[in-house]
Amino acid sequence: MKLIKGIIIAVLAATPLMGFAEDTNVVWKSNFSLGATYKGGNTEKSLFTMNIKGDRYAEKSDWINSLYGEYGKTEGDQTEGQLRGQSECRYKFGSEDWFGGIFSEAYYDDLKNIRTRLKIGPNVGYYWINEDTKKFDTSFGINYVYERTASSEGDYAEYRAAANYLQDITETSSFYLNIEYSANVEDVDDGNGLLVTGLKSAVSEDLSLFIELRDEYDNTPAAGVERHNDSTIMAGLSYDF
Repeated sequence: MKLIKGIIIAVLAATPLMGFAEDTNVVWKSNFSLGATYKGGNTEKSLFTMNIKGDRYAEKSDWINSLYGEYGKTEGDQTEGQLRGQSECRYKFGSEDWFGGIFSEAYYDDLKNIRTRLKIGPNVGYYWINEDTKKFDTSFGINYVYERTASSEGDYAEYRAAANYLQDITETSSFYLNIEYSANVEDVDDGNGLLVTGLKSAVSEDLSLFIELRDEYDNTPAAGVERHNDSTIMAGLSYDF
């Protein structure tokens, strides 16, 4: 664990040397999305979601950020309550296909009794496709993780692998797919994953409709949680700014 902490500290210290300020052709892509579902009759259920994304693309570096939250009730009892924020700084090497950087995440899940889960660590990746209308990259890294639950508190190291795909289908519609999986370095059977995929279609210059599937997987769910997978399908409105 001491070695992993040392590596992370060294990478953090080197971050200011990446030269983000010297980038040219900088493009920002930001949007704010809201989704909601409601079911009445024999079962009363509601779910509200929020997602904020702010991405910065340039010749030498990319900075990718997101904040996702959800809240829901079933028959008057809370059945969803989550907040997940992610940030990743990428610095491109040489041909600009390879990149290295820092990934960080803050996570809270009320129903899984996760009060705080903080991650940070270095990673390396490759852009298989890096065009204005299509992007595909994969990355691998190692994170230092601090976690506090309702019954315990501790830290550990984890492996993390991720893949991201984005394609503009037409001038007004796009498809996206994000997959990641993390596993404890000392116990690889203790792992969790996240899949997010969806379609987005513009209805005006700034507004878009979207439909999205989110699937969270936990190989060792907490006590009281019966299933390994937790899937959510939602539709909503997105504002680009």
